[in-house]
Amino acid sequence: MQFKKLPPLNLLVCEPCQVGNATGFKKCKQCRKMTMGISNRGFWFYWGYPLTRYNLALQTGRRILNRIRLVTAFVLWLNAWIWVGFLMYKQGVANIFRDPIHWQNFFISLDGQTKLLFWLGAVALLYFWYRIIKRKELAGTMEPFKYNYKNKDKNETDNLNIQFWPEAVKLPGRKKQNIAKVFTEEALSALAKAYKLADKNKSKTVGSEHLFYSLLSFNRIANIFIRLGIPATSLQKDLEPLFQIDQKQAAYKGVAPTVSTDLYQIIFQAYEEAYSAHQDYVSVTDLLIVALRENPAIQEALFNFDITERQLSNVVEWARMREKLYYDYIKFRKAASHHSKQGMDKAMTALSTPYLNSFSTDVTMLAHYGQLEQCVARNAEIDEIFQVIDGGQYNLLLVGERGVGKNTIVEGIAQSMIEDQVPDKLKDKRLVRLSISALLAGTSPEGAVERLRRVVAEISRARNVVLFINNLHELIGVSVGEKGSLDIADTLAEVLGSAKFFTIATTTTEDYSQHFLGSSIKDVFTQVEIRQMSEDQAIQVLESRAGALEYKKNIFFSYGAIEKCVEYATKFFHESYLPGSALEIMTEAAGLTHNKKGRNTIVTKEEVAAVVTEKTKIPLSAISSNESDKLIRLEEEMHKRVVGQEEAVSAVANALRRARVDIRSSKRPIANLLFLGPTGVGKTELAKTIAEIYFGGENMSIRLDMSEYQDKSSIYKLIGMPGTKGTGVLTEAVRKSPFSLLLLDEIEKADPDVLNLFLQVMDDGRLSDSSGHTFDFTNVIIIATSNAGTAFVQEQNKHGISHEELLSQLLHVELKQYFRPEFLNRFDGIVLFNALNREDIKKIAGLMFAHIVKDMDEKGVTLTATDEALEFLADAGFDQEFGARPMRRALQEKVENQLAELLLQGKLKRGSKATVGAGGQIMVE
Repeated sequence: MQFKKLPPLNLLVCEPCQVGNATGFKKCKQCRKMTMGISNRGFWFYWGYPLTRYNLALQTGRRILNRIRLVTAFVLWLNAWIWVGFLMYKQGVANIFRDPIHWQNFFISLDGQTKLLFWLGAVALLYFWYRIIKRKELAGTMEPFKYNYKNKDKNETDNLNIQFWPEAVKLPGRKKQNIAKVFTEEALSALAKAYKLADKNKSKTVGSEHLFYSLLSFNRIANIFIRLGIPATSLQKDLEPLFQIDQKQAAYKGVAPTVSTDLYQIIFQAYEEAYSAHQDYVSVTDLLIVALRENPAIQEALFNFDITERQLSNVVEWARMREKLYYDYIKFRKAASHHSKQGMDKAMTALSTPYLNSFSTDVTMLAHYGQLEQCVARNAEIDEIFQVIDGGQYNLLLVGERGVGKNTIVEGIAQSMIEDQVPDKLKDKRLVRLSISALLAGTSPEGAVERLRRVVAEISRARNVVLFINNLHELIGVSVGEKGSLDIADTLAEVLGSAKFFTIATTTTEDYSQHFLGSSIKDVFTQVEIRQMSEDQAIQVLESRAGALEYKKNIFFSYGAIEKCVEYATKFFHESYLPGSALEIMTEAAGLTHNKKGRNTIVTKEEVAAVVTEKTKIPLSAISSNESDKLIRLEEEMHKRVVGQEEAVSAVANALRRARVDIRSSKRPIANLLFLGPTGVGKTELAKTIAEIYFGGENMSIRLDMSEYQDKSSIYKLIGMPGTKGTGVLTEAVRKSPFSLLLLDEIEKADPDVLNLFLQVMDDGRLSDSSGHTFDFTNVIIIATSNAGTAFVQEQNKHGISHEELLSQLLHVELKQYFRPEFLNRFDGIVLFNALNREDIKKIAGLMFAHIVKDMDEKGVTLTATDEALEFLADAGFDQEFGARPMRRALQEKVENQLAELLLQGKLKRGSKATVGAGGQIMVE
């Protein structure tokens, strides 16, 4: 799949410049060296940096001259001050600086040439410093971003509509923008390198492939690909065939290449990219992302390294963000310097709020001093809030799940208020967070009401306060008067309903449903829903926080690690929300990498997988050679505990292998299996074996005896009683063990409505409890066992019917008495267990006897059994109706009871050897 290519811009091209390559001192009479341009947003944008041999040589000469000037100024300053320092040393430095008079006498005593040298050195220092500062500044300024949150989807119109060069040339200077002046030095250098590369390889034109190759030589771009796990040099090697010189190209030796229209499209698209990102400059990252969209050959080179457009866009955004956070901080501090530090508005008409201050925190003040985290990827939500405020609403209630970022959005509003990037109604105001705990502390409910009224009155008088109440639901239910006749929330609704200041409050979705729907305060507030971030938004948040962790732990995050943090948080941690859940994983992965690998190491997706595996017990890391071998021999491992039942073992092993290599639907359980057959043939034992081998232990299984769910009301035992939280047997078990085996024993005994519940689980891989919380079943193996149709199976076996035909008749006829067809269709496999024969029973006896051998070995006693003993136990432990289930009782009666007596009598001691012989008799050697 190719990268999404942007529609071409309608550029006005100067043909004489394109053909003649705009060389020399002569200015083109048609375009006046503007070369190419476009009218947009009321300006004429043109490219005033000719990419020609002559101009590039001229720019190189200027850079060399500037360096010579800098070195000369530095040397002049250094020599002057060294000479003056030497003279000071001769006369005694301590004496000179003892008091101002000595310094003055020293300076007067200098001869004229030394004074001249001193002042030249001072001027040289100032010039040197001036040139250093100018090198960091752009030659021009980007047009201010005209962003209108009211009409953000409306295209900005071009009121110039320039179609011919004479019209462009006649425009006044204030309407012309030379976009080359806002390209960073790195960006211009990349374009120059692209031209030189094309010239070196005798290409006719300079194209996007030359630019992309040149961009890879810059550290900023190389770091982007390092984040993706690809050395830039490897990518350059893959691109080199694009520049190989053939005989046709050789004919152009000595002829300067011209800049292709595609490259000019990239240049102007990069400007638009930077403008859309609210940047003040066009950097190499803007050129990179646009160059990639233009050239399918470059995209193929990236696809060879398994890089998608989404991954690259997110990493480019990461690089941009690091740049932008730095420049925004400088801009922010500059804007903050014009904002009052005492809570006063610019017109000095606001009143102080001492009483409010004792119960609150000024969030704009925290923003002013840079104590808030940057608000990332929340522009849409902030714009929605601004629209509501501009629409005339005074009270807003942000409703969203815990951890989705409601507070961060409010802090983002505070930062926008500092920068004056807010609606006029919010300009020159401060945002103050009311502390509910401080308001209620040390007073009665009546006192809290009085405090609230005083706070609101003070805010109304101040006229420059925006009130922020976090977790507003904490005020609801605080009652006043006899038998709770008055609620504080009612008082708040009363005062806010008539107040003319802005209030922003937050609450969770659950608390809104429980407390607000029946409260008078609901009508006062306009609800704004805050949804969980998308995965791409969460990735951007993690990217913005990665720098602090990298600095603190001295490690380096790969993009794959960041991406996996978000992916695993979304997939496995359903009780918490993005970005909080992903940030927790990222922090732990950084700590693990630092402790395991040391300093200056890279956090990869393997470390992230290890953290999530530790938390959930779900195997996520790459499959090792030992584990791979174990998965291949899974049937062999299972047969160490399960006798016979080849078809059942094979079906389960195949499902487990598919799950481990992730070849399955991610929206359904790992496997849904139905085990059919008579009692005692190994259905439950196979389920326990799966729990032991795949999930790490029999304790990782959830067993439900479905005979306990024979009526409709028993559904609430599984998902919890309505209005109560955490009471569902099934939902709570899966919450605690999301990676486990769910065994539904004797499922034919469950009520049909209970079966419908599992129909949803097997189909969607999720289930909601009575409180509305959704639980994930996509990492669960569901195994249902049933004795349904046993009599039919036994009867048909007497007639010698084949296994396949028997299963077919069972599904299409007999089982319809117990299960609906759609329920049976949800199973990935329906396995009929065969009745056990004499040889199977003997093997089971041997397996169960091995457990006794292991117990005795721990006591230092060596226990063995003869073949006759196993034959005897097989006879004693088998029943035609109950299969091998009586075997446990037979071993207890025939073997374990004897061993207990021998141990108590002291006949069996540590180091003893014993053998179980014919008839179950134990002989001690």
